[in-house]
Parts: sequence; structure tokens; C-alpha cells
Amino acid sequence: MTQRDNETILINIIKYGAIIPIILLSIIVTYSLITEKKHLLQIEIEEIKKAYLYENENKVINIVNNAYNTINYELNNSENKLKKFLKEKVYEAHNIATKIYEEESNHNKLGHFHSDEHILNSIKHALSGMIYNNGRGYIFINDIKGNVLLQPLNPDIEGKNLIKYKDAYGVPILKNITDSIKNKTEVFDTYHWYKNKDDNKPYKKISFYKYFEPFNLSIGTGEYYDDYINELKIEILNGLKNLESNKDDYLFIFNGKGEYLLHYDEKKLGKNGFKILDDNGKYFIKDMYEFVKQNKKGFFEYTSTTNPNIDANDNKKISYLRYIEELDWMIGSGFYLEKLNNIIKKKEEDLIQKNRDTINKMIIYSIIVTLILLSVSLFTSKFIQSIFNRYKKIISLETNNRIKQEKLLHNQTKMASMGEMILNIAHQWRQPLSIISTSATGVKLQKELNCLEDKEFYSAMDNINDSAQYLSQTIDDFRNFLVPSIEVNEFDICESINNTLKLISPSFKSNDITIENKCDHITIKSLQNELIQVLMNLLKNSKDVLIENNIHLKYIEIKNYTKENFIFIEVKDNAGGVDEKIIDKIFEPYFTTKHKAQGTGIGLYMSSEITHKKLNGELFVENIIFNIDKKEYKGAKFTIKLPIKL
Repeated sequence: MTQRDNETILINIIKYGAIIPIILLSIIVTYSLITEKKHLLQIEIEEIKKAYLYENENKVINIVNNAYNTINYELNNSENKLKKFLKEKVYEAHNIATKIYEEESNHNKLGHFHSDEHILNSIKHALSGMIYNNGRGYIFINDIKGNVLLQPLNPDIEGKNLIKYKDAYGVPILKNITDSIKNKTEVFDTYHWYKNKDDNKPYKKISFYKYFEPFNLSIGTGEYYDDYINELKIEILNGLKNLESNKDDYLFIFNGKGEYLLHYDEKKLGKNGFKILDDNGKYFIKDMYEFVKQNKKGFFEYTSTTNPNIDANDNKKISYLRYIEELDWMIGSGFYLEKLNNIIKKKEEDLIQKNRDTINKMIIYSIIVTLILLSVSLFTSKFIQSIFNRYKKIISLETNNRIKQEKLLHNQTKMASMGEMILNIAHQWRQPLSIISTSATGVKLQKELNCLEDKEFYSAMDNINDSAQYLSQTIDDFRNFLVPSIEVNEFDICESINNTLKLISPSFKSNDITIENKCDHITIKSLQNELIQVLMNLLKNSKDVLIENNIHLKYIEIKNYTKENFIFIEVKDNAGGVDEKIIDKIFEPYFTTKHKAQGTGIGLYMSSEITHKKLNGELFVENIIFNIDKKEYKGAKFTIKLPIKL
């Protein structure tokens, strides 16, 4: 693809690139708003559901808890109520016996004498008729010896002595009776006895005895506690039935056998609910009972088989249940979910209609805004295109200038390096040229004096040849440096460092600069001449700073190593380091701390450019402190980081 094609694509992007994002943005915003509206709708529906559930749950909780508290109150006071009832019956019988005795005594005073036996029989006859609690309750009389004087429902034991009789748990039955006579007082008694001859189960019985002083007797009565509780159950159920306000808030009660004890539909009373299956084939009332018996209380969701609302289509129901362990009763009240669903459906229909109206308005507004934005975008794109064309020309000129400057900088750096190398070559050529001149002059003089021997002749020729070879090698090194690297080759880092030092070492020696070479033989695949040029620039920079700062012991160290698939080459000196204020700027073009006569500041810049662009590496600098011969020095350390393969 040509540059012109790229420019055409860019211009089209400027023209039309904003249209698609605007349309997409409009669609996304509209979709997001619609989605948010739907989300808010769902949240509102959930809030309605929560509010309905909360309101109805609290209502049924209150209904059940009120009933539970009422039943518990009756149960907690049942024994006291029974004792009060028994006491009232005994007091009533005691009053009757007292009146009979007083009337008979008055007759005796008038001359109509009646024996004590006659009076006692009159009392027994009167009290034997006090039958209550549907024939279960009666009045009995015992004397201090344990003899049964009155037992209306069991006449067979009248006249018998029961002093040694014990109840089902080994408690003497008549002990409290005889004690009440001895102490001339009244007392409540609790023991366990059988309701009939064929009954093998003992039942708790509560009795009350009161001392009758005229005949040193005890008048008493008693009631089996479970019989009283059964009567109390009926009383409780009748009381709860009268509390029901409407069919929607009705209370239901089941016993442990599954029998309906309380329900709005009186036809169900007494029937077994455990045998009823719902539409899903579950014994839901039995499941409810097992749930509440285990958990004592809680909410239970199920499908009921009945609904007070005859128009109902859904019998799903939630009930709050509580368990009364003493009676083995499950009490509960619930509400149907169809009402909730109808409320939600109506609310949902209203909200959906409102949402539709809102969404339609949003779509219209979105289209209008989109058209406006598209118009603005087209106008803006044309304006940007004109600016782009203008800046394109400016950038083209700047790019060409930058390329020329880069080439100029590179050539300047190369020329600066060449100048440095020419000085080095001059240093290196002085001694070989002196040897050639001296050898040639000596041979000529000896020849003229006819004293030239073969040995001296050949020795002089060897010196001249060796010196010429040395000069030739120097020229090759100089030529190799000048030829730019084109192909990537494998070479030894240590060899490159040695070649660099060979090119520059004379000028360093003449300035008493020690170069310690700690290179290792590591192979790299890169551009060798570019690396040598970077090394020469770094070494020359160190040399200049050492000379400028007049360091007494001038020291430069070169070493290399590998780490994580990279090769590192370090060049450090003891010239005092780089000012921290400018250390971040030394790789900028034309930045220098030297005098204008000493340099242009392009050496480090070009070194950084070559390292980054041609060697695909990094060049960075830091100030360090290190020891030379146990003496501490401060200097700069330049590090070249290169990939092993370019």
C-alpha cells in the first residue's frame, strides 16, 4: 500500500470516522437507557413483592402469635384454674354439709333429737347428688383412719379402708387426706390413678380436701388433669373461633393426628388432613406438621386445595406456623400469592406502558441528537481535513529537515570520530616511520662506507617490512571503521572492544589514562561497526571529562556480561560523575557541558540514537561510587543493553 493510499484512508477516516461512532454511541446510549428502564421496572416489581410479602407476613405472624399467646396463657394457668374450680366445689359441698349439720343441731335443741349417724347420712345423701363435669366430677368423704365414707361413682368401695393404697408411682393416696384431718386444715393433692378397671395407663389427678370439724372428716373432690385439658381445648377453640374476622385472615389448627380442629370451613372439622393430596401429589398438611414439629415455628410455602376466593385460579399459599408441644397442636395462618400476582401484573402493565411512552420519546430524541451530531461531525471533519492538508505539508518539510539533520549529525559524529582516529593514527605511525627512516638511512650509510654486512642488511629490511605491515594494518582498521555495517553478523564482543581500544589507545596513553579491559568472550549477532562507534563515543566522552576535571589518577573500566537473554556492556570512569540536575538531558541533541571549542554535544546523542534505532538496544547512565586501590572514587557508568540477536 502506497503512502498516497494511506493518506486517502486517513482523510476518509477524518471525514466519515466520526459518523459510525456517533451512530454506535447513540444506539448504545439508547439501549442502555432502555435497559436501565427495564431494570428499574424489575426493581419496582420486586419492591412491590417485598412490600406485599412483608405486610402479609407480619399480619399472619400477628394472627398466629396472638393465638399462640392466648393458648399458652390458658395452658400456663390451667392448673391454677382447675385448683380454683375444685376448691370452689369443695367449699360449696362444705357449706352444704355445715348447713345440714346446723339445721339438725337446731332440731335437737327443740327436742327433735337426731343422732350423729343420721346427720352424717343426711350430709352424704346431699353431697352424693353433686355430680358435675358431665358426670366425671363428684364429692367424696374420708375419715382420719382412711375409711371411705362417700364415693358416689364407686359405691363398692364405700366403707372400705384405703389407708394402705398407693398410686401408680407408689405415693400413698390417703396420706394428705388424713394429714388435713389431723391438722384441721385444707390441702391440694396430686397423684396418678387409673380412670377405670380396664385402663393400664395412670393419669395425673388433682384433688382438694377440706377438714369438716363436726365429724372430724375430710370433704374433697378431684379431676383428672387431661380431662380438664380436653375441656379446656374446646373452650380455647371456641374462643379462637369467635376471634376470626374474615375468611382471608382465618386461623387453622391441626392436632398430631392430622385432625382439623379449627378452620373457616366447618365441614372439615374432625376430618383427617394428613390424607389430603395437593395437585402435585404431596401430603402438604402432613409436610407442614412435620416441618413445624421440627422447627417449632416458621414460614411454609405450599399449594392449598382450597381457597376462600371462589374465583381464584392459583392456590399457592404461604403460611406462618407454630407448634404447641403440650397439646401437640399445629396452629397457622396464611395468605394466597394470587392476590400478589394480580397486583404485580397490574403494576407491571402500568409501568410497561409508561416505559413504552418513555422509550419512544427517548428514541425520537436520540434520532434528533444523532442527526445534529452527524451534521456537526461532517462540518468538523471538513475543517479538520483542511487543517490536516496544511499540516501535512508542514510535517513533510519538517521530516525532510529532520532526516537531513540526522544525516548531518551522523556525519558530524563520524567526522569527529575520524578526527580522533587520525590523531591516533598519527601517534601510531610516528614510531614505525621513525624505524623505517632510521633503518634506510643506516643501510645507505653503511653501503657508502663499504661496511654493510648481510646480517645487518637483512635485519634492516625486516624492520622496514614489519613497520610497513603495521602501517598497512592501521590503514585497514581505519578503513573498516569508515565502512558502515550493512549486514548483521555474529562477532565476539571482546573482539569489538579490543578493536576499539586499538584505534584509540595512543591518545589515551599520551594523556596517562588507564583503561582496564575486563571483557568476556560473548558472541552476539548485531552490527559490529555501529557498536564500535558507540564504544568510541563513550570512551572519548570519559577521556574528555577526565582531562577537563584534571583527575590525577585517570581510570576507565570496560566489562561485559549476560543477563536474561541480553548482553550488557559497562563503561565507567572516575571523573566525578554527572551533575544530577542535567543527568536526564545528556542524551539530547547538542546538549553539552563542554566549552564550545571542545565539542558540539552530539556524541552521546548519536550513541543513544544508534543504540536504539540500529542496535535495537538501550543506553543509560548513572552515577556510581567505587574503589580503586582501596581509595573511593565517584564517577559515571554508561551501560549498553543489547539483545543477543538483532
